Amino acid sequence: MTTAAAPSKTNGKSKGNSFERKIANTLSDRFKEFLGQDKGFRRNPDSGSFFGGANKARVRTHNTEHAAFGDLICPSAFRFSIECKHYKSAPAFSAVVSGKVAQWDKWIGQAEQDSAQSNRNFLLIIKYNNVEEFAFFDRELPTLQQCLRYKDKYGYRLVDVLTLPNEFFFGESNASS
Repeated sequence: MTTAAAPSKTNGKSKGNSFERKIANTLSDRFKEFLGQDKGFRRNPDSGSFFGGANKARVRTHNTEHAAFGDLICPSAFRFSIECKHYKSAPAFSAVVSGKVAQWDKWIGQAEQDSAQSNRNFLLIIKYNNVEEFAFFDRELPTLQQCLRYKDKYGYRLVDVLTLPNEFFFGESNASS
């Protein structure tokens, strides 16, 4: 008698790591010709854990000249620090409209911290099951159709963001640009 295997549960960390790799590959493919290399973006093995969250004090005690902040290791001229989040279910519409999505607030805080520490612009990429990826920026992108606004953040479909010219993404890394 054979027994059916129990359905496997996706480990949250594994799911997050897989999503980070997917976004790194998407960006590598998008900028392959511009960068002249196949793998211009890589998943950060620390995913911000060494300097992020409760460890942010390490920025004062460690050499950060070559530190990789955020979830992805990006080319040096890339203007953004990227935080990637993949979660099973999206927040309730009422929570989004009222500006009370605790999960987003936490993720935005992480992305803002990495952005400040790396002196790069803020970019948070979110994916929920059965919903396409979207990206939050801390400023409006007037050439794109905004899909949502949450507090002082602007949300766009990632597929639309990736149509922007290379100059939008590359240049001097400076959080004020």
